[in-house]
Amino acid sequence: MVIKSNSFLNAAGNVNIRFLQINFFVLLLALPTLVTAATIQVKADRNPVSLNESFQLIYESSESVDDDPDFAPLQKYLDILNRSQSSNISIVNGRYNSSKTWVLNVIARQVGVIVLPPVSFGSDLSDPYKITVKAATKNQLVQSGFYTRIRVDQEQVYAQQQLVITQQLFSDKNLSAYGMAEIDFNGMDVISLPLGDEKKYKTQIGDKAYLVIEKKYAVFPQTSGLLKLAPVLAEARTGSASNSFFNSLGNGKVVRARSNALDIAVLPVPANINVNPWLPAKNFQLLEQWPANPPQFVQSEPVTRTLSIKAEGLTAAQLPVLPDISIDGLKQYPDQPLLNDIQNDTGITGYRVEKIALIPTVSGKITLPAIDIPWWNTTTQKREVASIPARIINVIPSASPVTPAVTPSTVPQAVAAEIEPVESTQSVDLLSSAESKIWMFVAILFAVAWIVTSLSWFFVSRKKRPVNNKEQSALSAKQQYKLLKVTCAKKDVAGVRLSLVNWAQAFFSKSNINNLQDLVQYVPAELSREIKKLDAILYGGQQLEINFDLIIDSIEQLIKSESSKSSQKQPELLEPLYK
Repeated sequence: MVIKSNSFLNAAGNVNIRFLQINFFVLLLALPTLVTAATIQVKADRNPVSLNESFQLIYESSESVDDDPDFAPLQKYLDILNRSQSSNISIVNGRYNSSKTWVLNVIARQVGVIVLPPVSFGSDLSDPYKITVKAATKNQLVQSGFYTRIRVDQEQVYAQQQLVITQQLFSDKNLSAYGMAEIDFNGMDVISLPLGDEKKYKTQIGDKAYLVIEKKYAVFPQTSGLLKLAPVLAEARTGSASNSFFNSLGNGKVVRARSNALDIAVLPVPANINVNPWLPAKNFQLLEQWPANPPQFVQSEPVTRTLSIKAEGLTAAQLPVLPDISIDGLKQYPDQPLLNDIQNDTGITGYRVEKIALIPTVSGKITLPAIDIPWWNTTTQKREVASIPARIINVIPSASPVTPAVTPSTVPQAVAAEIEPVESTQSVDLLSSAESKIWMFVAILFAVAWIVTSLSWFFVSRKKRPVNNKEQSALSAKQQYKLLKVTCAKKDVAGVRLSLVNWAQAFFSKSNINNLQDLVQYVPAELSREIKKLDAILYGGQQLEINFDLIIDSIEQLIKSESSKSSQKQPELLEPLYK
């Protein structure tokens, strides 16, 4: 019995030892995993933070991490301006300690309590981090010395109504370089048009002088809904007032700021207002012009009627085509419409000008019907109608040959005999014979002179070399330029407009230029602005000042520039030795 008992105990002991060995082996397998599960701490250098200021986000681990960090999930909530990495190793009382730190310089994208997602370091993960972002006050913005903002002219618009957005950058230091990101419309379908060139000016805020860089846009939301303007990032490099060569190479401090966010309500088109097509505008005018006031109509003779639309807050492309009205006894021949957009700080004013030649085919009274165009007044929020009233014109019959005051049919025969005796007929015959001889001699003399002139021209022209088309166009361009200078000196707006088109057709002979709109794409911006004023005065009825001296100076610079380019071009007779 004892032997059996010992055998049983030995068997049990062997089972326990084998069980412990298995557990120990499993523990050894799990040990690497337990050792590499690094703890990663997250903190910010300050919390809460302002929307328009940068702050540091710090990730730190006292153990080895599995891989490099992936900060991509943070970009939904933060703009990462730059990042750095450092390691720290220390031995204290024989104990070896090491840590690794990642520092991100960031700016928050939105206001509110933001929970930053975990960042993966390979298989290791950091903890989520909560940070509070507050809207920057005006005093904080001014004290920072560098900030940006966006403004709108109204917080509520209708679909396809103009919204003017102003993007501004403020700096109390000189800038050697700067940039502003494009405005993000959060996916809404809009048409965005820049309003002129970028502006720079100085302003005083408190006791500081600021450089202001400003851009303006006319934005037309195409659908209703909530238009969310996300904060826009601005970046600049500060430089000295001298703008020296070293500053242009990149010296100076880089500063960044983020603008405010804005929400604009875009309303749908009001129902049952009978405005078709939809024309939301601040002001809408329909004008009529005639060559004379009142116009004079003669049968079969043309008279030009000019109809103009001027709309503040609409582009020319949005303006409607004027109705085609058939009128008995009156033929109509419309010309190509003139479309133009005039830009200023308050937005875009669209112009549409249509000229129609009217030719009455009958005499008498003809009625020109009224023209009505309904539109929506965005200032008063009411429907209005732009109208040209009906007009009754009186057409005069076409002129006939003038009948002599005294004719044989109206004069009695006895009196006619006294007025024209028989002797007068003979004297008239003699006079006619003498005059015919004189005129025959004069005709022969002119014929001889013509033959001599033709022969002289033939021999002289053979000695002259042929003039090519380029020289003819250059000569024509010079003549047109002289005529342009004369019309500018007289300040004749219509004459300057015509002279500019004629000069451009001769100067840019290879380009298809038919009007001023074709010309503006070949000239500098400042000359383009003056050219557009010509149409605004002639067709838009605007009272604008035109810098005629600028027009002449700009044209002269263009001529000199083209002349220098042509002189620098040498014909390549041989292939280059080294390709």
